[in-house]
Amino acid sequence: MRVTIRSPHVTIDQDQRYEIAEAVRTALAHVESRVVSVQVLIDDSNGPKGGVDQRCECVANCGKLGVLHVEATSSELKKAVNSAVTKLRRAAEHAVDHKRGERKDKVPHRRS
Repeated sequence: MRVTIRSPHVTIDQDQRYEIAEAVRTALAHVESRVVSVQVLIDDSNGPKGGVDQRCECVANCGKLGVLHVEATSSELKKAVNSAVTKLRRAAEHAVDHKRGERKDKVPHRRS
């Protein structure tokens, strides 16, 4: 799975990039074979003004499962990332469960 991290308005060092990528990989480890790529966008809505403005957006291309899109906002970057990654894990679990449910529905029901 390819993880791309973009932060056009926020300075993120290599260690932070590594931590974010590892958080994404860990969260999606159970569906890693289904995930083609994940793009993570880190943004600071208010700039130097502060407030609840650190935003983390994750877009995962999951092949046949579709595209998953989640985002989270917090006053701290780490909290925004953790929240978005948690949402992404839940969305992936839901997509897998939904796909399994579709397969069950496609089996014709026999009447006795």
